[in-house]
Amino acid sequence: MTKTVPQKIITMKSIILALIATFCSSVSLIAAPDMVGEWTTAYGRYSDTITYKADGSYVSVTEIVKGAEDGQETIAKATGTWKMNGDELIHVGEGGSLKMKIRFVSQSSFENLLASDGEGRIYEKSEATPNTKVVKQQAAGQEMVTKPKIGSPERKAIMDAMRGPVSKRAGTEVIFTGSVALYKDWVKLSGHVSPKNGKPFPEEVADEMEMDFLAILRKVNGKWQTVYYGWSGDVGALMEARLRIPEIPEILIPKF
Repeated sequence: MTKTVPQKIITMKSIILALIATFCSSVSLIAAPDMVGEWTTAYGRYSDTITYKADGSYVSVTEIVKGAEDGQETIAKATGTWKMNGDELIHVGEGGSLKMKIRFVSQSSFENLLASDGEGRIYEKSEATPNTKVVKQQAAGQEMVTKPKIGSPERKAIMDAMRGPVSKRAGTEVIFTGSVALYKDWVKLSGHVSPKNGKPFPEEVADEMEMDFLAILRKVNGKWQTVYYGWSGDVGALMEARLRIPEIPEILIPKF
């Protein structure tokens, strides 16, 4: 005698199997994102950016983001080859091989479970968004954004122009670290502010000084003038600068 299985049980079993298949598919996607691209993390005074290339090579740049000497940015650069072996991300360079035991958090982030400080460290993938206007300007041969070299007279003049007003706000003389973008008579600095004497900032401004710093300068009669500066934990400072100074070139700050 053939035993008949109720249709309801068959349906429930199918649903459960489908859910399991969907879950496994999701896990598989998270377990194997595209590693090619730029990945960044921040820890303590430092930030680390690793660019993995499709040819199996990588470039790693470590920067001081707080407490550096005035204008200091890159402190270490390493190159070599990389490969994945299960949950291990292996770097091979001049100093030998380095293994990171990693756990993918999403398609655009992973955690290094063997960080040297004993704490998990999250790397996030940068999504490059081409600026159409920049591309058009490049094609037309127009002036482009440049980055004044550390120690150059131009960069020093920019830093000196910011130092007075920002030091007054901070209650102590400051130094700057970060990225300087120069376009025609405009400059944007994105980075951080640190006390020159290495001591903590005054308590009343300490929290503000911990946030990301943005400054906009404009060259007037041959001299750089700070026309905006501020701190924020997101895009707040960028939006405020755009609203206050509509004439800032979009190549430096896009319209929101």
